[in-house]
Amino acid sequence: STRWPPDLSLKAMGQVQHFLTHDADMAAPMILGGVPWETAAADAPFGAALTNELTWRAPAGHPVLLSLGALDVTRQALALHYALRDNQPLPPEWAGRAFDDPQVIRAYSSYCLRAAETARPDWLAIGIEVNLLAHFAPALWPSYLRLHRATFEAVKARFPDLPLLTTVAVQHFMGMADGADAAMQAAAMTELAAHTDMIGWSIYPHLSADVPDPVPPGFYDPLLEFAARLGKPSAITESGTSSAPVRIGWVTLPGSPERQVQATGALLQTAADGDMAFMVNWASHDYSALLVHLPDEIRPLAALWATTGILDGEGGEKAVTALWRDWLLRGK
Repeated sequence: STRWPPDLSLKAMGQVQHFLTHDADMAAPMILGGVPWETAAADAPFGAALTNELTWRAPAGHPVLLSLGALDVTRQALALHYALRDNQPLPPEWAGRAFDDPQVIRAYSSYCLRAAETARPDWLAIGIEVNLLAHFAPALWPSYLRLHRATFEAVKARFPDLPLLTTVAVQHFMGMADGADAAMQAAAMTELAAHTDMIGWSIYPHLSADVPDPVPPGFYDPLLEFAARLGKPSAITESGTSSAPVRIGWVTLPGSPERQVQATGALLQTAADGDMAFMVNWASHDYSALLVHLPDEIRPLAALWATTGILDGEGGEKAVTALWRDWLLRGK
């Protein structure tokens, strides 16, 4: 699981830590607050908030996937600024810069290097759901590829044994969301994979009406085939299925405890069949209580995953909990 909390309180953060210790065998912290563009470019100290994120340590014996990204939350532009606080507007001199601008490359490469040095993860994702940029803003894709390649080479030169990966939003990759072109997606990800050690899959079945319910056996085999064709190991870097319906404007996305159990089981089986390195369920707990604390502009987006936890918001068991714990015991 990531460290996303069920509420904005010390108790809630303690619940997540308890889950990671007792109901997980790895941790997947993800820094969602942007990139410290100015301090990374100047090789200046990061602020206290970001430093606290990078110096967090997982429970003993738990390997760590650390995920960083140069894209904003829409996956269509440069990430926001992580200054003294997260998700701050880009400074004027950074706004409008291309992904392959020399200063952007310098800052992002430095950020990833310093994050690897500080956090010492077992895997480092240097891009999150990057295929969405190829879909939503294809004209920007070549410049992003140049940023990715430069970052990969810089981190690899310093940390040759650290597996580096980028993550791929599966519903778009499979052509099952927003009219995505699966052939174009495969071509773009093949380009990217020339400079990555692993492929990370981001899978949220409830977000696409094209994902059948129940998820049939072998439904995700194209992911395994793609990775095998490229000769790359893979992992499920984030996932989740809603255990309750989600309302978005006039549209209601389906969800139920039964669907969460079945879809989560299908993902766990896919990870086992593909000998994947790991599988992450993004939310350890349901987090409806957290939504009221989020900014108005991101609350509807965050609500899409509010009931994808393995436990409920108070730490109680859900229908999916027994399945999760059964698979966890299989790995021990």
